[in-house]
Amino acid sequence: MNEAERCDRMSLMHAGKVLASDTPAAIQAQRNAPTLEAAFVEYLAEASDDLPDNHSPLSEPSTTANGHDAPARFSFQRLFSYARREAKELRRDPVRGMLALLGSVILMFIIGYGISMDVEDLSYAVLDYDQTTTSQAYSLNLAGSRYFIEQPPLDNIDELDDRMRRGDISLGVVIPPGFGRDLKRGNLPEVAFWVDGSLPSRADTVKGYVQGIHMDYLMGLVSQAPTAELPTAANVEVRYRYNPDVQSLPAMVPAVIPMLLMMIPAMLTALGVVREKEMGSITNFYVTPVTRSEFLLGKQLPYIMLGMVNFFIMIVLAVYIFKVPVKGSLLTLSVAGLLYVICSTGLGLLISSVLNSQIAAIFGTMIATLIPAVQFSGMLHPVSAMEGTGALIGQVYPTAHFLIISRGVFAKALGMVDLYPYLLPLLVAIPLLLFLSILGLKQQEQ
Repeated sequence: MNEAERCDRMSLMHAGKVLASDTPAAIQAQRNAPTLEAAFVEYLAEASDDLPDNHSPLSEPSTTANGHDAPARFSFQRLFSYARREAKELRRDPVRGMLALLGSVILMFIIGYGISMDVEDLSYAVLDYDQTTTSQAYSLNLAGSRYFIEQPPLDNIDELDDRMRRGDISLGVVIPPGFGRDLKRGNLPEVAFWVDGSLPSRADTVKGYVQGIHMDYLMGLVSQAPTAELPTAANVEVRYRYNPDVQSLPAMVPAVIPMLLMMIPAMLTALGVVREKEMGSITNFYVTPVTRSEFLLGKQLPYIMLGMVNFFIMIVLAVYIFKVPVKGSLLTLSVAGLLYVICSTGLGLLISSVLNSQIAAIFGTMIATLIPAVQFSGMLHPVSAMEGTGALIGQVYPTAHFLIISRGVFAKALGMVDLYPYLLPLLVAIPLLLFLSILGLKQQEQ
């Protein structure tokens, strides 16, 4: 009653019927009672006298106190009431609001620029045992590439190991004795390339560039002296269809968007429900005729809107800041983004329905979103190359399907006709997550 006295309007209910609905002062004045609690007791006594002997408090009335029909089992009005209330809570909480609007942007910059496999401006040094004009020309050919920056030459193999250990160079080129002589005789020279393999993916890229420059140099010699006896081994041309320069940003940005859209909205949604459990305000849900689906969907709706705002912000950043154009259908990407955000917020609802503290919700959301989104979605390794449990997670996890759509729209200029099969798993996941969330919330009620 202390809480009720501070309300602008309140209702008194008993056995499913509304006894009175007015301001606390008006209800107290109607009974001429000294306190609001005394007024409630008088209303209860009067209502108890009016009940028939065979009345069961557990039976559900078909009408309300004013004679109107009982509220429908599912009401959009009650759903939007919870949505409006949750939106007000977000506006009043600057920390959650900042996380919702800026969290994805900050992480996109960190991941987009932080995870780079590019080999431009890669420092290297040459150990030339031949010291001929031919070996020097070979070194100059490597230095002329935009991918490498030449450092002072090496004197011996120990210096190469020492400078690579310190991080001064990432590539060491060892030209053997007799390099020029072997070329003139038509023998294929064996040049050694020492690559820093601490980052395997980048090392593979460096290897490909070095081999390409090496073969380009040899073929250039053939074209300059077609009658000379030079290496004529078969040349394999490798062409990259959708990322010809093998740059990191066009590959990483379309993959970062699904990861962030899974993590941030899910975390915010989980905190929104668990916060009510910790504060005890979820009791308001238990004592009202609101159904579990209305409550959960009402809590989810504001975070879906926030997720879509983040989605379009990241699209703008990708196009205008990271210079990664959307080559395919933006409409297809937007529809997929909406379905995917509903899935991510639905996962947050599921986590919040079975957990009772915000700390547990944060850790649970991180485990359930970040690890599968990175390891099993195809972001780093194709799902088709996985086996066992990893392959199963990759096939059912929503990020794996949205990642294909994101990369297809950004890099391969695909549209709805090409990508609609990947929308179907998202459509299936939405009601499934809601159903599991309802079951989890029911367990908390018991």
